Amino acid sequence: MATEILYTPLADVRWAHLVEPRPQMDPEKPLAWSVDLLLPLAEPTSQEFLQALERQFIEAHGSKKRRSDKGEPWKPDKEQPAQLVVVKFKAQQLTRRDGSQAPGPRLIDARKQPWNGAAIGNGSRLVIAYVIHDWDRPEGVGITLIPRAAQVVHYVPYQESDPTEGFAEQEGYSQAEALADGGYDEFASDEEVPF
Repeated sequence: MATEILYTPLADVRWAHLVEPRPQMDPEKPLAWSVDLLLPLAEPTSQEFLQALERQFIEAHGSKKRRSDKGEPWKPDKEQPAQLVVVKFKAQQLTRRDGSQAPGPRLIDARKQPWNGAAIGNGSRLVIAYVIHDWDRPEGVGITLIPRAAQVVHYVPYQESDPTEGFAEQEGYSQAEALADGGYDEFASDEEVPF
């Protein structure tokens, strides 16, 4: 029997690692594809989706089993708990028997064309196709939402900020001036170290 593919409502995302997998904190663990979907609680589509997730959880485990602290992949947002719920999607990067890496989720644009490979920034709006993996561990039961594909309906480019942009130029030491005055550059590899 094929696993049922389900779809989220269109919503903002953050921390989208769908183009390239993200490294895990533990280097022994495999890379992972992941994304956080931000659902505004005031929207009816968000409420319907969260109710559907709860029904799917109960279908997988019943209503009597103890839920793991990490068993529900939806939680109130840390900064806006009364307004937003964060739904986490995650899939480990799998290695095939031949040693090659299995591809991550398929990405398409709003017109259903293949994604161009650009990193997806916070505030982009996506619809995510996913499957549910249920699990039972000693600490309790839970489900994982595994992303299979995503449609990027509104794209916000990922921008890496340069932390040096906030500095103003000031009077003081200048490495360029020191080198022009015959100073030693400790990072240049072809110079002799002066003693």
